[in-house]
Amino acid sequence: MSDRTPRPADDSPGRSGSVLEHMSESTVLLDVHGADRDGIIRQLAELGAHTGRAYDADSTVAAALAREEEGSTGVGDGVALPHAKSAGAERPMVAFARSAQGVDWNALDGGPVHLVFLISLPEDRSGGEHLEVLADLSEALAQESCRRALLDAGSASEVLAVLEDALD
Repeated sequence: MSDRTPRPADDSPGRSGSVLEHMSESTVLLDVHGADRDGIIRQLAELGAHTGRAYDADSTVAAALAREEEGSTGVGDGVALPHAKSAGAERPMVAFARSAQGVDWNALDGGPVHLVFLISLPEDRSGGEHLEVLADLSEALAQESCRRALLDAGSASEVLAVLEDALD
């Protein structure tokens, strides 16, 4: 989708905190099967288009993959934090995907990735917001208990609750 036709807004209320303000149950994918790195990034970017947070999933995917070419966003401990600023983003979005079997992401520790958070912001947003979201997620995901709880979450609402607890 490359037109600027407004999409339906995602009316799910965000929760307080920079990360949770940009997430909702509609931006959570549980148990992604058979996808590779690029496929997961595409699925998460498409959530942005479906929730009204993006005009164009393709430009978000292209920006995120260009960032991956600079260096893997697989940070270790089964976590990847792909991120992109793109003209196709209508408003900030954090989307989450979980892969039970794990995905090769060329992670820093060489292990598979099970937890993926795509951070997408409009091109004209400040870098400070982008860095704040990355820092907050990194701090929460450094906790083994948070990662374990995300792996065990049975629903999108449980994922948001786990993050809310970890981000407090």
